[in-house]
Amino acid sequence: MLSTTFDRSAAIARYIEIAPRLPIAVPVDSSQYVNCLADLFDEFDAFVLDGFGVLNVGNTAIPNAVERVAQMQQAGKKVVVLTNGATSPVQSTFEKYQKWGFDIALDAIVSSRNALQVALESYPANFNWGVAATHFAQLDQLASNTVLLEDDAAAYEGVDGFIFLSATDWSESRQTLLLNALAQRERPLLVGNPDLVAPQKDCMSLEPGFFSHALADAGVCKPEFYGKPFANAFELVAPKLVNIEPHRIAMVGDTLHTDILGGSAFGWRTILIRDFGLLKEQDVELRVEESGIRPHFVSAIT
Repeated sequence: MLSTTFDRSAAIARYIEIAPRLPIAVPVDSSQYVNCLADLFDEFDAFVLDGFGVLNVGNTAIPNAVERVAQMQQAGKKVVVLTNGATSPVQSTFEKYQKWGFDIALDAIVSSRNALQVALESYPANFNWGVAATHFAQLDQLASNTVLLEDDAAAYEGVDGFIFLSATDWSESRQTLLLNALAQRERPLLVGNPDLVAPQKDCMSLEPGFFSHALADAGVCKPEFYGKPFANAFELVAPKLVNIEPHRIAMVGDTLHTDILGGSAFGWRTILIRDFGLLKEQDVELRVEESGIRPHFVSAIT
């Protein structure tokens, strides 16, 4: 099985390497530092929250995150979750948040999987997809004709295109099978999670974006990404925030190259969470200067 961990410094360096495939950063003059999101309630009418690194780390809610979301709602703020978690339908994400104590409605959760599903509507109904995912990904809700990509080379050879939803069960041998299949015959690769990594309890897990950019580097495909930082995900959130001025909408996340880059490029202001995600124990100003992506605000915690 392929190692699924990557340290934070290496992940940040890799994000910088693949930046030419991402949206262009919008200049921001300076960042204001605060302790928590409650310090910014007067600045915003809506908070669009990332999941991993803002609400949870791995399968555990971040301390005080449940209370902070409740405070937002009590203060009359619109709260929406925009996550790059694509493994399962948002119903599963909703149930997870309910279990942890978050009072977030199902229709207030948008995932990169939703953006991918919109893209799939443009393909023929009989298109055969090979999907990198888990056994519990509920692929029948994603597309009509799917096969789970495991260790059978014939499965890779026989499909019309590929979807990368989850790297949980991915392996070095499966990555090689996918690379060889794409090298033999060019086909679309749709990526439902552009993240390179995600914060877990004791490590950073490798995500579909990591493996998909490796395939792009090898020259075998040009992946199509769905989710932050790309506009296709933000376009699904915008209708939920009607009558709110863009500068009064905050994109809150832990990663410069996904949450902050995407939110800023979409015309919203941005808040970087420092202490629980990708930039935990990092020199934030150094990482901002290296990346060329500056958040409007930096908050220690949610």
